[in-house]
Amino acid sequence: MKVTLATKITFVRILLVVPFMYAALRNGKAMAWAALLLFVVASFTDYLDGKLARSMNEVTTLGKFVDQLADKVLVDAALLVFLQRGEIASWFVITIITRDIAVSGLRMMAASNSKVIAANWWGKLKTVSQMTFIIVVLVYNLTPFFGEWVNVLFMWLTFALTVWSGIYYFIQNSEVLEK
Repeated sequence: MKVTLATKITFVRILLVVPFMYAALRNGKAMAWAALLLFVVASFTDYLDGKLARSMNEVTTLGKFVDQLADKVLVDAALLVFLQRGEIASWFVITIITRDIAVSGLRMMAASNSKVIAANWWGKLKTVSQMTFIIVVLVYNLTPFFGEWVNVLFMWLTFALTVWSGIYYFIQNSEVLEK
């Protein structure tokens, strides 16, 4: 099994979760800036690894699997940090994690029938909205420039895209459930 450059970059995203969480759970402006920087860099690797894999014609099964895992670990870690700090509600975190588990389960069911469920446009938009929401919260913690209403707006947008993209995966792949 060949580990491509794109997959190595994806593994970096997973590794960045630990220093991100460390910085995000510490007090002080320097740590808040470090958390923001680490999260932005980790989020950028999501774009970079996909672009590299496609441009170098090195899209692999391992890469597809690890990319989705990396996204979930990064986003869920950030949401759990916010939950621990009392900045978001548990229902929001539970909704996101439940959707991810449900879609992963659907993918496993499909894989057991030799079908691959690739990420679709809604799933990608969901991931972008989640990462954007997290960046908005991290920026708000540094300077409440826009006000809390921006956090709330992005939270509801992220919630809607998360729920809709999950429903859409099940609608689009309903034959998997019928087998």
